[in-house]
Amino acid sequence: MRGCNTKADQKELKGPQRRHFMSACLKGSNGNGHQLTAHQQKNDECNTRAKKLRLQGAEKRGFMSECVKPEREKQETAGEEKAKGCQRRAHERRLDGEERQKYVDACLNG
Repeated sequence: MRGCNTKADQKELKGPQRRHFMSACLKGSNGNGHQLTAHQQKNDECNTRAKKLRLQGAEKRGFMSECVKPEREKQETAGEEKAKGCQRRAHERRLDGEERQKYVDACLNG
């Protein structure tokens, strides 16, 4: 245990990386442990940010849900929100048919 702790300290490992390293080291592995997956790394980064922001409960769950999403999903979500906003404004203006479609297209294209 002491030897593994010393190695982890020398490598300046913290959080999940340290836990993975310690687990592998104590099992007699070569001391390198296994690397975190990209998803685990992103989750760890988001968790650290949530702690700094002092988020708890539902706020933290919502933050984590958005934070760990791949950028592609975030862009799709933003596009969907923009489309909903354009549709809502067209409805508020009581536009129908071709007028509505032209308005929404112009709204989406800036």
